[in-house]
Amino acid sequence: MLDRIFDLAKIQNKITNFNDNLKKQYYDYLINEFGTLFTFHSNRIEGTNMTLTLNDTRQILNNTYNLDIKDKHKKREINETINHQNAFKYIFDILNKDLDIIEVIKNIHFIIGKDIIINAGEYKIKENYLINSNGKEINFTKPSLVSKRMEELKQKYENDWQNLTVFERAIKLHMAIVNIHPFSDGNGRVARLIMNYELIKNNYPPVNINESQKLSYYAIIEEINIDTDYQNNPLEIGDIKLFNETIQQLSIMTFKNMQKYFSA
Repeated sequence: MLDRIFDLAKIQNKITNFNDNLKKQYYDYLINEFGTLFTFHSNRIEGTNMTLTLNDTRQILNNTYNLDIKDKHKKREINETINHQNAFKYIFDILNKDLDIIEVIKNIHFIIGKDIIINAGEYKIKENYLINSNGKEINFTKPSLVSKRMEELKQKYENDWQNLTVFERAIKLHMAIVNIHPFSDGNGRVARLIMNYELIKNNYPPVNINESQKLSYYAIIEEINIDTDYQNNPLEIGDIKLFNETIQQLSIMTFKNMQKYFSA
């Protein structure tokens, strides 16, 4: 554990002290190389883009894919790919801006939902739920309470959560979106994007949760939320220790992959 924390401290120090040229190379790598993987896997975790390969995703984002598609489902997958990448790019556009965290969350949702999700960027108007691995129905925050819960999220983010480590705060943001489920669709993608926003903003490498890690990822979320009262206290988040360790390891992996890319 101490070795991991020491590695992350060194990585953050390196990124913080990048000169303008190195910072540009780093951001270009994150947007173009890491971003392609992140977009592909984040969409696949949600069960979207299931007919697009990683190579298809790369071609779409490089503008070398044939977009003259008649199939509506395929068109939607292409739009979801482009939207997710644009939402990731948006993070870099606002890194030096002092924006309200709710504004950032809503803007991210607007971008990923453009021409796909009705009322993209706006809170849900119908209740949503999921069935967990034990067959239990999880009912998320009622539409009438979403604005209140999101304001509570903002207050925690601006106050109590500022006393946490960056990774803990990023995970709390992720879990808050998962637990409130403020939007009609796209909540998982928003959760992963806002987590990476917090990491990148604080000079830590973002994380990509691979599609092959989906079941483990969901299992960690379920374990954190084993005692969560979704209706009354969705922001009373359980033990995030394992998730914290996992996200830290994935962040280190992103940095190592970048080093390999530049040394190739």
